[in-house]
Amino acid sequence: MTAPLSNRQARATPASSPRPGSTPARRAAPPLRVVRPAPRRRRRARLVTVLVSMAVLVSLFGLVASHVMLTQGQFRLDTLRTRTASEQARYERLRLKVAELESPSRIVATAQERLGMVPPPSVTYLSPTGAVSSFPDERDEAEEESAAEEDDYSRVKRSLASGQ
Repeated sequence: MTAPLSNRQARATPASSPRPGSTPARRAAPPLRVVRPAPRRRRRARLVTVLVSMAVLVSLFGLVASHVMLTQGQFRLDTLRTRTASEQARYERLRLKVAELESPSRIVATAQERLGMVPPPSVTYLSPTGAVSSFPDERDEAEEESAAEEDDYSRVKRSLASGQ
């Protein structure tokens, strides 16, 4: 695609061969200099592409990190659920053991075997309505004491009610 040397020289020196109908006095071409290339859109496009790629990578890393944290939390939750189930089973076993130890039949059997206790021949129940005593003198004294206590209580109650 290069022209022969003779053609290049002819084209390079237009003043040496005047064209018909052109002016013979042409100005000489200004000297050439190196010019920086103008900023191109390719640089901007490359920068935008790099920034978008970085943003996508950072968001993917964040997504992976959140999934890892979620998975770790799930493992911890599963461990806690397992421990809770085992502790609940232990609690139920202990409650059953306490209920067995508190049963009246077991207490009576233990008292008879270990302590040598025997059941009483008869059971006497006392009522709280009055003083129970076997001697008449003690009954009179108990009645007098309870009457005195009632009088004292009545006086205190009246004084509290009147606000003194």
